[in-house]
Amino acid sequence: MNKNNDDRKVNWGDKICASLECNGRRLAAVTGIDFTSLEAVKRALLQMAGRYTGMAVMTVRNCTQGWRDVSALATMRCLPGASQRVTAPSAPHVGAQYLIPWAS
Repeated sequence: MNKNNDDRKVNWGDKICASLECNGRRLAAVTGIDFTSLEAVKRALLQMAGRYTGMAVMTVRNCTQGWRDVSALATMRCLPGASQRVTAPSAPHVGAQYLIPWAS
């Protein structure tokens, strides 16, 4: 069954199996029924994975509704001690992790 990304919703009670892998290494995996959105699943995986650098692949499967979503995430770290000119109040501090969402 093909569903476009707009139809892929997560409802509380749906069985979700998700993982985050970087360079062929599994950084985090979750299975549960207490998620209410794809964003909540993504936050849980990123929190479990901690800090990583590079391209990661997030796979989310909604076993209840029968769909699977694969998306790419990339992160890079600021170099500690590198001179940075902070011009925006929302810019990360030195040593912070940047999150760059790719195609989803």
